[in-house]
Amino acid sequence: MNLHRKLTPTYTERLLWGVGDGSTLRAMDTPVGTVGGLICWEHWMPLARAAMHAQHELLHVAQWPWVREIHQICSRQYAFEAQCFVAASGCVMRREDVLAGFDSLNVTEPAAREILASMPGSDDELMLRGGSCLIGPDATVLAAADQDEAVLAAEVTPDAVIEGRMYLDTDGHYSRPDIFTLHVETEPQVNVATPEGPQES
Repeated sequence: MNLHRKLTPTYTERLLWGVGDGSTLRAMDTPVGTVGGLICWEHWMPLARAAMHAQHELLHVAQWPWVREIHQICSRQYAFEAQCFVAASGCVMRREDVLAGFDSLNVTEPAAREILASMPGSDDELMLRGGSCLIGPDATVLAAADQDEAVLAAEVTPDAVIEGRMYLDTDGHYSRPDIFTLHVETEPQVNVATPEGPQES
């Protein structure tokens, strides 16, 4: 239904991945409301947040490797700043999951398998610790998971978003467009253009 490519890879991610572009910085309309999301440290990019706030999300999905305390704080701040609900999603992954995932690739790379197997700890030791939570527009945590797999649910009132934006609307009455403007380049960025059209890199 939608595609979002992380705008700026973080730390060692840059060894493997390139940057995304503004063509995937968008939310999608659903029958229940507008749903958007950002990945990990994109939540500390003020202009990326502003671009998402301008799309008036009802629900924002904040994807994290796991939701540590600082990530929950950031997700709660996003909920209040955007006046939307936030699903902060964290993974639960054990050492044995890493090895099973590698084995599922059916590749013959014994050196790579050996490096992964040399990770310290027992097979059931948590490497990513979950911490997912659901957050309301007033930054209240509505439901939270412990350090294990969980399905979270909370009853929400979409009208809380409308009410909240009456006193804080960062894309409306609190935006000061006479002082601040943001231009978002939403065209895909390509390296080569041919008569047949752009070729994605």
